[in-house]
Amino acid sequence: MKNGSKARIAYFTAGAQAEKRLKALGLAPGKEIVKISGLPFHGPVVVNVNHSQVALGYGLAQRVMVEVLDEGTTGR
Repeated sequence: MKNGSKARIAYFTAGAQAEKRLKALGLAPGKEIVKISGLPFHGPVVVNVNHSQVALGYGLAQRVMVEVLDEGTTGR
């Protein structure tokens, strides 16, 4: 997913504890998110959800499956 892309969370492939953590951060299936940035070499991924920016570790971010709605025009 490119920076600036808009997506809808489809489902999680995380375990129960990780899913609980994601939901505590405001991420849930059906929510729309915008990817703000992602650092190279498996760095954190920052997304905007509910008008808040949330940073996810690369491993946790990989467990969030999304449906891309808009590829955006910025970033890589």
